Amino acid sequence: MVEKHWAKKKERGSYWGIVIVLRAYQYGGHWLMRLILAPVITYFFLTGGAPRRASLAFLRRVHSFAAEQSPFAAEPGWRQSWYHFWQFGLHALAKIDAWVGKVSKNQVRNCGDTHFDDLEKQPQGGILIGSHLGNLEVARALASKKYTRRMNVLVFTQHAQSFNRALKNVNPKVDIDLIQVTDIDMGLTMLLKERIEQGEFVVIVGDRTSVTQPGQTIEQDFLGKPASFALGPWILASVLECPVYFLFCLKNPDDGHYDLYLNHACDQLRLPRKSRREALQPVLKAYSEMLEELVMRYPYQWFNFFDFWKKDSQ
Repeated sequence: MVEKHWAKKKERGSYWGIVIVLRAYQYGGHWLMRLILAPVITYFFLTGGAPRRASLAFLRRVHSFAAEQSPFAAEPGWRQSWYHFWQFGLHALAKIDAWVGKVSKNQVRNCGDTHFDDLEKQPQGGILIGSHLGNLEVARALASKKYTRRMNVLVFTQHAQSFNRALKNVNPKVDIDLIQVTDIDMGLTMLLKERIEQGEFVVIVGDRTSVTQPGQTIEQDFLGKPASFALGPWILASVLECPVYFLFCLKNPDDGHYDLYLNHACDQLRLPRKSRREALQPVLKAYSEMLEELVMRYPYQWFNFFDFWKKDSQ
C-alpha cells in the first residue's frame, strides 16, 4: 500500500467537534473530557489503519534501537499502540490546561542549557526549532504569562488553526500568535526578520517535511535508519541571521511535571548556497540526536502518526 505524504492526508475531526470537546472540559473538567475522549480515541484507533500501523512500527523501532535500555519490557503490541493514541488525546487536554492557567511554573522543570530568562535579556529575538514530540504549547503558554517577548508560531495544518480558534471560543482571553503558512516565501521571511529584530521569537517544527515542497529534504540517521528532514526550517534560520535554539517540552510520567529543554544550537546558522547540505549537517545531527534521546525517554509523546522513514519520493 502506497501511503500519502503526511500533509496530503485528510485531517480527521472538525472545528465543531473540537468545540464540543472543549465545552465538555469547560463544564465538566478532566473527568468529563476523559470520558468523552476514551470512545473518540478508540474510534480513531480502530478506523485509522495507517496511523495505527505507523504507531506500532515506531514503538517497535524504539524498542529495537534502545535494546537493553528499551522503555518497554517486551516488543510493543496493540495495547501499547492504543495507549500511544490515548496520550495524543491527553496531549490536547494538556494544551487547554496550559492556556487556561491550570499549569503553573512550579510544574515545569528546566532541563536545557538555556532559560527563557536568558532570552528575555537579549536585545535580538531568535528562532526556536521544536518538534511533534511532547507539548510545545505548555512552554509557550507559561512563557507568554511571564515574559514580554512574543512568540510567532508557524503552523502548516488547518487542524492547528481550528483547535486554537475553538480554544479562543471557549476562553476569549487566550492569546496565541499563530501564522498559518503554506509556503515560506520572501514576504513571510521579511515579516519574521522584522519581528526578530524587534526582539520577538519564531517557533517552527523541524521534524516534518515541507507541505508544498516535499522533495526539499536532507537525510539524517534517526533511531538507526536514515530519515528525511525538511530543509525549510534551517534555511529560514539562516536567512533570518539570528540565534537558533532547540525547544522541547515533555511531561515526565514519573512525577507529572514538565521537563523543558531549551538548548542553544548556534549564534547564527550560515548555509552557503553551494555547500548548504554539508554546512547543515552538524546542527541537523545535533537536533536529530537530541530528538532521538528524548524519544527513547518519552516514546508515547511522539505525535507523528505516519511512516517517518518513508521518503517523500517513494
